[in-house]
Amino acid sequence: MTETVVLGESGRIVLPASIRKEFGMKPGERLTVTSENGAIKILSREMALESIRAGIVKKRGSLKGILENFLAERHEEATREARK
Repeated sequence: MTETVVLGESGRIVLPASIRKEFGMKPGERLTVTSENGAIKILSREMALESIRAGIVKKRGSLKGILENFLAERHEEATREARK
């Protein structure tokens, strides 16, 4: 679906109702705006998280062990800090 919007004086745009409805967006919802390959992308929180997950899976092959690795790194860092 393609819609045309107008960029307001303060840089604001209004997402058309048809787009908001298609993606289940509600008033007050936080959106992520990125530029990628010369295009502007507006993502819901769920879309942004899925994009991050997909990038991790592409790089690592899976999400398995991510939390455990993160917690182990934080534990090691805390141990080093405590020794200072």
